[in-house]
Amino acid sequence: MAVSFLRIDDRLIHGQMAASWIGSSPCDGIVVIDDDAANNEMQKRVLLSILPSVKTWVFSIEEATQKLPKVIESQKQYYVIARNAKGLSRLVTAVPELRQAISKVNVGPLSKRQDAIPVNKGQSITSEEIPAFNHLAGLGFNIEFRLLPDTVAVSWESAVKKLDGANHD
Repeated sequence: MAVSFLRIDDRLIHGQMAASWIGSSPCDGIVVIDDDAANNEMQKRVLLSILPSVKTWVFSIEEATQKLPKVIESQKQYYVIARNAKGLSRLVTAVPELRQAISKVNVGPLSKRQDAIPVNKGQSITSEEIPAFNHLAGLGFNIEFRLLPDTVAVSWESAVKKLDGANHD
């Protein structure tokens, strides 16, 4: 299995993620899956330059459907990072091999946005994102909201209780 870490992070690659998570599981390279980043040359250049010692690719979801099966078959270990749950949900639908390659989804920073409900420190989700998280959970992914390896994780099941409580307040 060549995917050692699967993450949702609205900042994609950043110093906190790199300093904290790389080393917590094997990382021979990072594959960023995001349509906006893949189609914005400036953003793509920035992402490719953040960790010069780690091979990095930035693919649109369409490109990833072609490339990711090869990544999964590789002997090397890769981090796969999507900007949001909707994108990851689309990806695992298009690349079912990803479901066999890894069973856990780590959710990193999801910025506070209008109408977003906090589920953990620095992590808020909107009602529009809930179906994508439910889809991922329904496929058998263990979803954990955890910013850093040494912080407490909140499971999707616990997050749903917070969301249900917020909807009834």
